[in-house]
Amino acid sequence: MVRRIYGGWARPHPFDLAHGIDTSGFVPASECAADGVPEDQITFYGGSQPSIVRAVLSSLPEPARYAFVDIGCGKGRPLVVASEFQFLRVVGVELAPHLAHLARTNAASIAARHPGRRPIEIEVGNATNVLPPANRVVYFLYNPFGPSLVKTLVEHVERQLQQGLEHAFFVCYNPVHADVLDQSPHFARWSAQTTRYAADELGYGPDIEDTTVVWQSLPAQYPPQASANRQLTVSRSQWCSLV
Repeated sequence: MVRRIYGGWARPHPFDLAHGIDTSGFVPASECAADGVPEDQITFYGGSQPSIVRAVLSSLPEPARYAFVDIGCGKGRPLVVASEFQFLRVVGVELAPHLAHLARTNAASIAARHPGRRPIEIEVGNATNVLPPANRVVYFLYNPFGPSLVKTLVEHVERQLQQGLEHAFFVCYNPVHADVLDQSPHFARWSAQTTRYAADELGYGPDIEDTTVVWQSLPAQYPPQASANRQLTVSRSQWCSLV
């Protein structure tokens, strides 16, 4: 089943070939977990589609006022896309040291090719208790772990808001556990969209389009988009889509 659905992840992605990096491949959950973290709460690694990440980040208002933090950044593909924008900082947090090492290698390659971009920073550790690197933060998740850890992360950011964090977005790519954020009294949906892969990405992911949902912290700083509250469904293969 994994080979049939996710086989495209095994091939070098055109994004990697264009940038001289390695964010391709499939890494099972057993190799993404670390001591003290239940394996059944960690999701396997497979690269997101750059066009989907770029589309949702392009929709965000005032990126120059926010730091970008990739929760469970893996090899760092969304970080490379985020470095195209004028975020205050671009930070990835990864539990698995060997994946963090690859992300740092990729970050160094991007810095050499694009010295004018914001540097990509990689931290090794538990992403559910990450400290905010700015007063406003965009937290990005590509379904990195199970519902209990998502709940722990959301509660941690809720405490940050009570302790002085000015505003936060949760940008969730394939938001399988959207209900955790939907139930939070401190967040409300800002957008929900389904975006088709770019033509050169077809065959390098499990589908031809992907869903992203964005929540913002309350009180709301920006008016929500009209499609924000569309219903989500989750398939048995743990893939999310809008109704």
